[in-house]
Amino acid sequence: MQANALRLADWLTRITESIGALLMLGIVVMNVLQVFFRYVLFDPLGWTEEAMRYSVAWMTFIVAGAVLYSGEQLSIDLLGGILPPRIRRLQSILVLLLISLFCFILVAYGWPQAVRNMKQVSPVAQIPMIVPYFSVVAGGALMLVKAICLIIADPERVHGNLGAGDLEPTGQEGGPKGGSSA
Repeated sequence: MQANALRLADWLTRITESIGALLMLGIVVMNVLQVFFRYVLFDPLGWTEEAMRYSVAWMTFIVAGAVLYSGEQLSIDLLGGILPPRIRRLQSILVLLLISLFCFILVAYGWPQAVRNMKQVSPVAQIPMIVPYFSVVAGGALMLVKAICLIIADPERVHGNLGAGDLEPTGQEGGPKGGSSA
C-alpha cells in the first residue's frame, strides 16, 4: 500500500510539474506577445493580461501539490531537530492532517463557487469564469491526494530535505568549519 501511494504521488507530481512548466512557458510567450504588440506594433492585445492572470492561478494551484510532495514548501520547524523520531513522526502526521483538512475545505467551498460562476465570462478574453475558479478545486484535490499519500507512505517528507542537523557550522572566515574562504 505504501509503495502504491508513493507511485501515485510520483506520477501525479511528474504530470503536475509538466503542466506547470507548460503554463509558465505560455505565460512567458503571452507576456512577450503583449510587450511586442503594445510597444512595437502600437496595437495592444487585450486578452493576454487576463489569460496570464488565470494561467498564473492554475500554475500556482497545480504545482502546490508537487511542492508539498517534495517537501519544498515554506515551513517553520522550531522543534523538529530536537524532537525524538517518534514524536517528530506524529508531528508530521498532524501537519499533514491539517493540510488535508485545509485542502478539503478548498475543494468543498471551491466547487460551488466554480459552478456558480459557470455562465459568467471574463470581460475581455470571454473566458468562462469556471476556468479560473476551478483551479482552486483542482489544486486542492491534488494537494489532498498527495497529503493522503504522504500520510500513508512517508509523513516526514513534509518537513523537506533540509533538517536542522543538516546545516554545517561556519568558521570565522565565513566558510565551512575548518575550510578557508580564500
